[in-house]
Amino acid sequence: MVIRIIPALVLTLVAATTHAGTILNALGSGPLAPGWSGGLNGRWTASGGNTEKVLLDTGARVQWRGARDRLRWQVSGSYEESDNAVKARELVTHLRHNRDLGGRWATVAFAQLQSDAFQDLTSRWLLGAGARLDVVSDDRGRLAVGATPMLELERLDGEDAHTARGRLSTFVSLTHTLSETARLAAVGFWQPLFADPGDMRATADVTLAVDVTGRVDVELGASMQYDSEPPPGVDGTDWSTYAGFGIDL
Repeated sequence: MVIRIIPALVLTLVAATTHAGTILNALGSGPLAPGWSGGLNGRWTASGGNTEKVLLDTGARVQWRGARDRLRWQVSGSYEESDNAVKARELVTHLRHNRDLGGRWATVAFAQLQSDAFQDLTSRWLLGAGARLDVVSDDRGRLAVGATPMLELERLDGEDAHTARGRLSTFVSLTHTLSETARLAAVGFWQPLFADPGDMRATADVTLAVDVTGRVDVELGASMQYDSEPPPGVDGTDWSTYAGFGIDL
């Protein structure tokens, strides 16, 4: 089991106080051995004086891997309070299944639910299925691309029913072992609307992990989220940098 703990002394730069449409990265390689595994992550910061601020980010992951199948469930949440005013409150949960078809191909199927009070988002369901192609895969890493048509069901605050739309979710994922102690992971998503390709969401995330001991590693990374059609009053672009450490148990 892997537990990720993000310390309070963490570098975080965010371009907006509200979040664009979240695309949860559920493409991480995870343990290769069959069976159950899981992990937790969290970050808490507090500051006082000129600025009173509290920031909490938490997440969890559970995975089952068989000979050809892999099932993952992830959940993440964030809460931010500044000068006694709540600035962010978001919850995302994601369930994903992959089946190895032999060769370099695998299936992709997922369901995701998101809620964000500061996007005026009561709920957003994403349901999709498609395929992944491992362009390159060896002992040092993997380069994969994939595409999944998906149904988006969205309901904003004040609306009585969900609005249904069709999107194409495409992704590229890279994992590479730089040395015996360093690993690089990068992923990008692009999700245009079928009826209007100019209405799109995108994200990019890069993480460098360096082993400190056999069970502890340090992680540095940066991420960006973009929504071309955010709700009124919501910034379409968010970005952040982060640093933390992980403990393998």
